[in-house]
Amino acid sequence: MLLAGAVLAAPWATLINQLRVDWEVNPQYGYGWAVPFLTVFLILRNLIPELHSQPPPGFPIGKLRAGIWCLALLFAQFHLIEAANPDWRLVTWLTALDVVALTLGLIYLRWGMPGLRRLAFPTIYFLVAVPWPGIIETPVIQGLTRSDASDTVELLSWLGIPSQAHGNVIEVTTGEVGIDEACSGIRSFQATLMISLFLGALYHLSWPRRIGLVLGGFALSYSFNLVRMSILVWVAAQQGTAAISKWHDPAGFLVLIACFFALWALSLMLEKRKDVVPTQTPAFMSAAPLRPRSDLRPFLLALLVWLAFAGIFVEGWYRWHGQALPPATLWSVAWPEDNPTFKYVAIPERSRQILRFNEGSCATWKTSKIVWQAVFLRWEPGRTSLHLAQNHTPQVCLSGAGNSLRTISECEWLDAGDLQLPFMICSIENAIKPTFVYYCLWDDRASQQSAATVHLTYGNRLAPVLAGLRNPGQRSLEILLSGNLNETSARLALQNELKKIIRVAPTPVN
Repeated sequence: MLLAGAVLAAPWATLINQLRVDWEVNPQYGYGWAVPFLTVFLILRNLIPELHSQPPPGFPIGKLRAGIWCLALLFAQFHLIEAANPDWRLVTWLTALDVVALTLGLIYLRWGMPGLRRLAFPTIYFLVAVPWPGIIETPVIQGLTRSDASDTVELLSWLGIPSQAHGNVIEVTTGEVGIDEACSGIRSFQATLMISLFLGALYHLSWPRRIGLVLGGFALSYSFNLVRMSILVWVAAQQGTAAISKWHDPAGFLVLIACFFALWALSLMLEKRKDVVPTQTPAFMSAAPLRPRSDLRPFLLALLVWLAFAGIFVEGWYRWHGQALPPATLWSVAWPEDNPTFKYVAIPERSRQILRFNEGSCATWKTSKIVWQAVFLRWEPGRTSLHLAQNHTPQVCLSGAGNSLRTISECEWLDAGDLQLPFMICSIENAIKPTFVYYCLWDDRASQQSAATVHLTYGNRLAPVLAGLRNPGQRSLEILLSGNLNETSARLALQNELKKIIRVAPTPVN
């Protein structure tokens, strides 16, 4: 048992360390920190004496062991790819499914079908902590956000408070209230799923009742989040939009607690309607386990050696290639402080907490009847840098503020004097004046890459793996131009301005 635990320790520790990034960076996945402890609790709770058995005689043990070896080999490959692509959720899910399957295989090898029946759900339960793929998460967030906005406006109309929804923004007489991802209800939606599944397993509910508990949890989370949004918009209508910051977190905390107790009460109601299951003594409190029919120690020891070698190889691969990589091309922004109209704009504290950049500034100025606004952010090399940098994009920030964006170009290289910078170009369709948005997300080793890095494909996802490149650090530059402009004149104006404000740092000598 100790050897099996040592075998599983490395894959699970690697997976949790990989998920830790999203748990720290994305507030909606903060509940993930509780999932490992709940998973261990459910596993220990289901370890009962009759689990001391093995697969039945005649079962192809050799094929099962070969399958476990394949999973161990795949885990090493996923770990190698993930080290260079910590934001690639496809690899995250493949790693999570691989680790869960590896665990289930060892459970069946040791305890047979009785063990698998009791420990399969507690093991699979961990998957609730894995971030949803973007193809699922984005439509759900957008749907919840717009539904929250429209239903909040409807509820406020019953209370006699005039309001109007504009996408993710609710307009009241005192200003506008934006609904960001955290307020959309996705956080409570996902946390409720985690709690519902845990309570269903805790009270041994039947599967139909567990499904009913999950659906009831979704309804409760949406209803309570609607109450929360209505309170915040009512406060904005009565005391002004500035008062929201004082009520935002307390309202969210109280609503979350109320939703949890309501869900707990629902699970207790469902638990009373089923037959009582006799309580059994956990295995770790019972007599010594029976001796296995075969010695698994050589097989487990070989797995342990392979996983240790795989971890050393992945670390050595990136360290060895990192020494051969050329110095990074680093640049910064020299703001036009000599312009009489220039002024710095404070970055909201909430944005600082979410993005956690190492260096950042925002400014606005005017030139030749063009109004400029720019934001420059820099993240030092680190595992979370790419996640944090990708949270600051026009699609996330400007769309969340109720703007309608039209993409003009996915990637266009512009001359910035001593450097070529790749920009994504958009226009704001609902702006009063023609407004263009230029956004550049720069990898600190981008001088060795192509424009294809802006538009991710499987090929350029794997290119950093082959090059041994990881955690390079990022910087982003987002510029808004507003005035009497068209696409051509905006591009020329930006081209001239970039040559004035971009400063390339000297390449360090090794």
